[in-house]
Amino acid sequence: MALLDEFYLKDLAHDGDLLVSPNGDVQTVTGLNNIRRALFNRLMTVPGALVHRPNYGVGIKQFQNAPNSIDNQRLIAKRIKDQFELDFRVEEVVGVQIQNSPETPELIKYIVRVRLEGVDEDVSFNFKTFQEATN
Repeated sequence: MALLDEFYLKDLAHDGDLLVSPNGDVQTVTGLNNIRRALFNRLMTVPGALVHRPNYGVGIKQFQNAPNSIDNQRLIAKRIKDQFELDFRVEEVVGVQIQNSPETPELIKYIVRVRLEGVDEDVSFNFKTFQEATN
């Protein structure tokens, strides 16, 4: 697993701000957790928001308050597939499921099943948006 952690890279842990460990160092995130964070950032980033990468991002915020129609769900699923497969660690997006709760319709849950480089089984990532600022 150490080789996979190295392949999946290491990044600074943040949740709106950098996270500090008890010894005062900046926390890092590695392995599958790092991929999950990277894909969440890609999901939330609106295309054009990064000047140096204008085509980066799904822009899920653009669908906030939009009808949860089948056409919108298809468009979201296509954007997720197209964008997530641009990450070199993602071999293929196998499926995208969009769920909302009748009790809290503003909470949308995206379950994205991906095949990652170096992993034999598909991995599912759950992302919650709109009600919660973080996943």
